[in-house]
Amino acid sequence: MTKKAKKHTADAAVGEKLDQILEEIKVAQSQNLPPDEVLKKVSVYLTQEPYLAIHLIEALARIPNPETAQLLTAMMAEAKEKQIIKSIKRTLYKLRQRGVKWAEKPTDEKPVLTPPKPAQPEGHLSGIDATGSRILVIARPVPLKGLFVVFSIINDLGGIQEYNVRQFTKKSFGEFLEGSLSTADFPVVETPGAYCLHLLKEAASLTQELSKPLPQGYHDAETEFRDISWDDPNPLIYQYIKEDEVRDRPHLLKDSANLHEIMPIATWHLESKEVEKYASGITEAQQSKIVLRPDQKEARFNTIYRQALEELFTEEKRLLWKRRLEETAYVLLKTGKEDKAKAALSAAVDLNNPLSPIEPNPFIWNLLLKSIQILLETDREKQEEEKKTSLIITP
Repeated sequence: MTKKAKKHTADAAVGEKLDQILEEIKVAQSQNLPPDEVLKKVSVYLTQEPYLAIHLIEALARIPNPETAQLLTAMMAEAKEKQIIKSIKRTLYKLRQRGVKWAEKPTDEKPVLTPPKPAQPEGHLSGIDATGSRILVIARPVPLKGLFVVFSIINDLGGIQEYNVRQFTKKSFGEFLEGSLSTADFPVVETPGAYCLHLLKEAASLTQELSKPLPQGYHDAETEFRDISWDDPNPLIYQYIKEDEVRDRPHLLKDSANLHEIMPIATWHLESKEVEKYASGITEAQQSKIVLRPDQKEARFNTIYRQALEELFTEEKRLLWKRRLEETAYVLLKTGKEDKAKAALSAAVDLNNPLSPIEPNPFIWNLLLKSIQILLETDREKQEEEKKTSLIITP
């Protein structure tokens, strides 16, 4: 029966590297170099090639002397990973078994060898769809485990809609992003991982405010990313386009009316139940038995539209669409549409103020007209279908 291979078996290249490091440690010890100088030598190697850590710790058992034990003790004082600490303890135990004795004296000096900091997470965000939902992905390399990946769908009205944690290799993660998530109409763009985590926490808070439970595994992400924070309270786009660049720029605000022609904004509309009352008013005006001149009919339509504008776009609703425009401006910028991004941000900044009934925000005005028109067309299609059905003669 063959013996089970050790978990950490160095290949030939690693073995040669270890031999080189061990030889330098032996030379340093034979020259009676201070322990901190030996630590500096080891630190240089492990900073460049952190995967060697466990291999080197195990190989140090081949230099059975008190100086080696002191080196291992210093390494353990700084180690944070359980696997590293266990490996050091095993090697120290082997040294004791071989008769090595050393004085374990506490020291106030900061050890030279420090473990590498965890890698910063990478993030990816999609555009926002008609419901206010978007895809959010956060990925971080984990030693010996590949990539720790959080996949979520968040909604600015409902919080976290979907959530799961997965493990990927770097290659399979790239294929997942390009093949499964990003499309031409709804691109997924690279975003700072810390900002994505900030958005995920926002969605989690909203989920709890709505008295809904957080998804299973959410706290695993909190633990994994506990060292990551995002301190800027403003949407990410303002790090690329300053508010002063788009505020009070009439041409940019005017251009925001045309944003409804591009994806994903082309899919945006108000909910049917929100505009139903005003769509009915338009229908009544169109079918009125009272003969109205075209200008009179147009004036009646405008009265209905402006009533809808005033009643629908409360401060809460304005700020909702403001945030959607800000987040979308970042996606537009990252996909090479800088002019569209500035137009979206200009409309967003304008929404800091109540809507003017005389010269309303062009983006919001077209959003309202489009939403009412969608409902009117839907009603007409239903009526046409009903007429076709009524012409069918049943036996």
